Amino acid sequence: MTPSPSRQETPGRDRRHPFPRRAHRRRGPGHPAQGSHRGPRRGRPRPGRPRRHRPGHTAAEPAAGLAHPGRRDELPGDELPGVHPRAEGIRLQEGRRARRLRTRESRDQGGQGGQGRRYRGAEGGRVTTLAQPVLDYRLLGGHQEGLSFLDSRGVTGGLRYADLAQQARRAAGALSARGVRFQDRVLLPMPTGPAYFTALAGCLLGGFVPCTVVSPPNPEDPRSPGMRQFAAVVSAVGPAAVIAPDEATARALAAIAGPVYLTPAELDGDPATQPAAPRPNDLHHIQLTSGSTSAPRAAALTYAQVTANVTALTEAFELHRHPGGDRICNWLPLHHDMGFVVALTALHSGTPLDLMTPIGFVRDPLSWLRHISERRATITSAPPFGYRSAADRHRRTPLAELDLSSLRQAHVGAEPIPFPVLTDFRDAFAPHGLDESALIPCYGMAETVLASTMSLARRPSAELSWGRVKALRLDRSELHHHNRVTDARDGRPDITVVACGRPVGGLEIEVRRPDGGGCAENEIGEVHLRGDSVMAGYLGPDGAPRPVDARTHATGDLGFQRDGDLYIVGRLKEMLIVRGRNLPPYDVEQAIEAHPDIEAGNSAVFSHTDDSGEQVVAVVESKARGEAAARIKGEVAMLVRQAFGFTPREVVVVRRGRIPRTTSGKRQRAKLRERYTAGELT
Repeated sequence: MTPSPSRQETPGRDRRHPFPRRAHRRRGPGHPAQGSHRGPRRGRPRPGRPRRHRPGHTAAEPAAGLAHPGRRDELPGDELPGVHPRAEGIRLQEGRRARRLRTRESRDQGGQGGQGRRYRGAEGGRVTTLAQPVLDYRLLGGHQEGLSFLDSRGVTGGLRYADLAQQARRAAGALSARGVRFQDRVLLPMPTGPAYFTALAGCLLGGFVPCTVVSPPNPEDPRSPGMRQFAAVVSAVGPAAVIAPDEATARALAAIAGPVYLTPAELDGDPATQPAAPRPNDLHHIQLTSGSTSAPRAAALTYAQVTANVTALTEAFELHRHPGGDRICNWLPLHHDMGFVVALTALHSGTPLDLMTPIGFVRDPLSWLRHISERRATITSAPPFGYRSAADRHRRTPLAELDLSSLRQAHVGAEPIPFPVLTDFRDAFAPHGLDESALIPCYGMAETVLASTMSLARRPSAELSWGRVKALRLDRSELHHHNRVTDARDGRPDITVVACGRPVGGLEIEVRRPDGGGCAENEIGEVHLRGDSVMAGYLGPDGAPRPVDARTHATGDLGFQRDGDLYIVGRLKEMLIVRGRNLPPYDVEQAIEAHPDIEAGNSAVFSHTDDSGEQVVAVVESKARGEAAARIKGEVAMLVRQAFGFTPREVVVVRRGRIPRTTSGKRQRAKLRERYTAGELT
């Protein structure tokens, strides 16, 4: 996870009152508009499709509003916040859906717009059945609370939900006026802050499809890894627009052809008069997930799928039981699915949301807990390394004035969960009022929007069971080398695995053998997830989602079930999970092989799990020995740290030919992992 840069921190900021007095709008009649930035065009417009009008030119049709032919866009009256009443109990029949698709096709062929790709459906011909209303951001302004933005010292700003709703209407109108059409994709390479939420809410209000991504750290250099990755994202997502954080970044990103490049200043347009009413099969957002940096994998998620998961999270967070008494505090970046979807849950429920910058957390992990203490936050979420960092810092520099008694739920997920991290955090902060039942292990992924399972049940107190945490101590050799679940025995190496709980949001779990058959309890297999939260599909080369068979996602994770709980013990895939971020091993190997003493193909990277979590190990083939080998180890670790922001647990230098390969020359990382754990690599 690459933290987003934060603005300079200023001592003495007020931690309690983030909302300033309402200021007069800076722009008004006669104020010069900012010019938009546009990359070079890739070619002529497609037949029958006009070019997008440039800012300052007269469009063929006015587009300040967002009324769409063939749609009913009446504004609702006094309904529940975050839902649309007409969607209650929606069950789309084939005939009705066919008529709507024909209407949408007619609209897409005749509407004014630009070069962004147009897509008619996200469900691959399937009918979506939705038991609850879909999320409706037109009702955001009815909430009383808002967003607060913090750094490691205190509050840096705030935005009430009512003000966000007004700004979102102007942003939706501005995007529509720039030629962005219903269901067009919009990239948001922006850091956490008010401008990001204005852009996000404007997209959701206007029926556009946001995709939050990392802003390249060196956009001025088109050959930098960040710009190469951003170009791959543009190619994969096919956005009609990109909203950059500032003009300089917009100009630099505009070197990549295709979309129109805008800044937050250009989103202050005429308010959208008729925001779009969402429908279950409309795309809600796109979440980048696993895949290489040159070919990112993008999960397409519909309103029905996001609604199912956000509703499940609202229930799991017990927000309905504590109306007006909850506050969420997070530091995760918003391009991360956990950070993004928890923020959506706050917007949907009207819960106050405190957002730290990731760099603020990295600088001072205890500032996260200090904000929870001072602002009486009740809910937070983080990967295991966040809890480990806070506990480690507290041991080195204890924070005496800390009161965590308000914290009801602290979700732990996004990467394998080491049992010692949970016990260390509990023991470190129990003297400061932390309830041990606040810690909740979870399992999830972007392909199910976010949450798949949560350990919500209270457990009996025992050596490996307390609060909502439960773990098993298993025979390490039987697990890693024979793929068998065997309870640990005296005198043999063991490993502790944490229960991730039971499915949420109507999801179902099936653990399958390689032949596709279902596994019995305590039998290891690949975890499959089925249900309403499963994505529409990954975006294909044509930009449309590839349908998911039988609404079932094969996760690539190895696990087993016992007493209804899911336990994750490894992966079929070779994907690395580092601080909640998925990294293909070949991307890391490519960075390693930039070393002048390491030839192409002479490195391999894998991960293995021990009691301290998931560890990344790099193996390189070289003739070097002694001091030369030690130098290579240090330089390889530095290359990985510079490229990806983490340091391998170990770099092993082996002689040529020690990395196992197939007959076709492919690196066998799983076999290499087995040799490493068996102590056979020297």
